Amino acid sequence: MVLDSFTTLAVALAVVVGLAFTYFGYSFVTQLTSLVGGLGGALFGSFAARTLAPGFGIAPHDMLLVSLVGVLVGGYIGSRLARSAQRFAIVGVCVIAAASVAYSSFSGGGELGGLSVPLLTGAVDPVVGSLFVAAVVGILVWQFYLPFLTVVTSLFGATILQELARQWGDILPVFHANVWSTLGSNEVLWLLLVGSGILIQYRRYRKVGSYRRLRRLSPGRIR
Repeated sequence: MVLDSFTTLAVALAVVVGLAFTYFGYSFVTQLTSLVGGLGGALFGSFAARTLAPGFGIAPHDMLLVSLVGVLVGGYIGSRLARSAQRFAIVGVCVIAAASVAYSSFSGGGELGGLSVPLLTGAVDPVVGSLFVAAVVGILVWQFYLPFLTVVTSLFGATILQELARQWGDILPVFHANVWSTLGSNEVLWLLLVGSGILIQYRRYRKVGSYRRLRRLSPGRIR
């Protein structure tokens, strides 16, 4: 099968993204967040600069330079803000998801977005129960943020890789399509991908954490 350039690029990108989530999850998510924040900040900075420039008497022929300055400043600020807000955003998403699942369970809804939810009807008031579950989940995710993100990104990356093998096995190199389909449906392989991803990420960021603790305890930083 002859591949066009777009398909080849899409498959290669999917493989890279899957591997990045599986084995470099925390760093990848942080860099991706910074990139998205930087792009958003750059667009907003350019728009704000071009909008405000006439009010300061800037000539139209200087508008390109003003817009460029707005892109640079806005991109830097947006990237920094996005990275700072990453933890709050992920914890917030987890809290909302936990509250939704808990409310559906306590109220007897039974389904949430097509997913079956265990029923705990009558166990507790749905609002009180969902708020309690959301609070517990929020505290746990915040307290164990790095291990949580490590596990989630490894799960997500391994799922991307296996889904890629199932859906695109007929164009992947090395093996035949049926071999890729078998690998993509193998739960043991999926668990190995997830486990190896968690292990590698844990070892890497434990070293980073130890290095940061040593820097904080270095004599030059003790007052």
